Formats: sequence, C-alpha cells, structure tokens
Amino acid sequence: MAVDDATADIAAILILNCHRNVLAASDNLRQGRWRNGVRMGVDPQGKVLGVLGAGGIGRTLAKRMFGFDLKKILYYNRNRLSEELEKEFHLEYADFETLLKTSDIISVHCPLNASTRHLISYKEFSMMKDNVILVNTARGKVINEAALVNALERGKVLAAGLDVFEDEPKISPGLLSHPRSVLLPHIGTFTNESQYKMEKLVLDNMVAALENNTLLTPVSEHKHFFNKK
Repeated sequence: MAVDDATADIAAILILNCHRNVLAASDNLRQGRWRNGVRMGVDPQGKVLGVLGAGGIGRTLAKRMFGFDLKKILYYNRNRLSEELEKEFHLEYADFETLLKTSDIISVHCPLNASTRHLISYKEFSMMKDNVILVNTARGKVINEAALVNALERGKVLAAGLDVFEDEPKISPGLLSHPRSVLLPHIGTFTNESQYKMEKLVLDNMVAALENNTLLTPVSEHKHFFNKK
C-alpha cells in the first residue's frame, strides 16, 4: 500500500522518541541546558510491542521494530492473519485485552469506524501495564484524549507519541503542556515519494473501477459494490 512505509516509519520514530526523549533533549540543548533536566530514557530491548491493527502499516511497523531485539511482537486484528504472514512479520496473535494487559508499547493502526471510536478510553488504560508507551498514527478519535491526558498525569502512561488527534488541527491543551507527550502535525505520509504513490494508487483504482468493475484496494465496507479479481 502507498501509505505503509512512511506511516510505519513515523510510528517507529515516535516509539523510539518516547523511549529516549530525543525531542526534549534537543530542545534542552538548544536552550543551553545540555542534559540538565532531561528525563532518563528507557531501552526498547526486551520489551513487548503490541500492534493494534495488523494491516499493511501495522505489519510494516513490526518489520521495522523487529531489529530492536524486542521480547516479542503481539498483534490484535479483526481477522487473524495467516500463519505465513505471522511468521514473515514475527507476529504473535493476542486478543484485545491480553494485548492491553501485557504490552510495554502499544501502537495503534486500526481504521476509524463506529466500533473503534474511543476504542482506547478510561477502562482500557486501567488494563494496561504501568509505564506503558502509547503511539497513534491511525486516527485521532480511536483514543479518548481526555483519558490519555489523565493516564499521563497519573503516570500510568510513561509517554505518548501522536501524529493524529481527535479534533486536529486543534490539540488538547493537556497534551500540549505535558512533557511526556511527543506531538507531530499528521506527517505520516508527508514525503515526496509517498504522496506520489498515493496519487498513483487513486488513479489506478479509478481505472480498475471503470474498466474492470473492481478496485485494487477496496475497504471492507465497499467490497460488495465491486468484483474483486
């Protein structure tokens, strides 16, 4: 998919930034304080990564993060992947609650629909491990931002890395002011190469629809309108 590589890259960047406080350390240096006041980082090695949504982006993130010597990579998906895909991307299936309860890092990659709006809210945060790292490069409304701010303030969430927001470009003041939130202005696919791939895929889908009554990349809700060849 056109968006997979660039979005997975940003998710990996956010995960590492949340571990090592790179942006905060850079800001500190620019302000002449060197390391004074910079929070000690943590290592990703030996941690459990939970991938919430194992489509193209989630699987690509797993491929990116495998090289960091994680303990294991769990995933939850509406449909379990084939054994071949699980092996290829070093993924282990877990149900939703198990993923929340056992992951040290949770990266969100599911679509936004009626069933996933506020999929992660107060109840879900209460299930998570203490000092969990949460990253979202999917859709902002999948996470209840008020619940996330509460979890950051209580120390439940060690750090949050977000490229998407509930009411973007408006950002929650609680997130803006929190020192352990890493916030990006929805740059997941903001590269020259990805923009080209996205535009080409749109045109290729239009041609497939008009000429062959099918789509190259139909979403589940639209599949019944077309023949999938």
